[in-house]
Amino acid sequence: MYKVVGIKNYEFTRDIIVESIESKQTYVAFDDSDLIGNDQFSFVQVQKIYNCKLGIMGNIDSSGETYTILSREHIGKMNLLKVSNSCGDYFYFPANSKVEIGDNIKLIVKRYDLLAVNNVINDRTL
Repeated sequence: MYKVVGIKNYEFTRDIIVESIESKQTYVAFDDSDLIGNDQFSFVQVQKIYNCKLGIMGNIDSSGETYTILSREHIGKMNLLKVSNSCGDYFYFPANSKVEIGDNIKLIVKRYDLLAVNNVINDRTL
């Protein structure tokens, strides 16, 4: 669960700044639902708490942060790995057949993407 602590609007996209209820860590999640879909996340408001699924856009790299692979999951039509960082927060990363559940991988995160909020899925994953 995440608390929305800020929203930064751009012309067609926005950044949703969220704080993990569990770890108190802050993440900036990219929201392109207005540009790509039907603005599914227009209901998101500052200071409200939501069940967010954050995707990781990044690369596997030995110099990255360590994540533990928890499971394989689908969000829309995307095949993803559910991973957790050292703070215990959950994220989703494109599935790779070379890894097993329970493995640790090192990721360099370029961006977090907002994939789903309260079971409402971003159109680009459908």
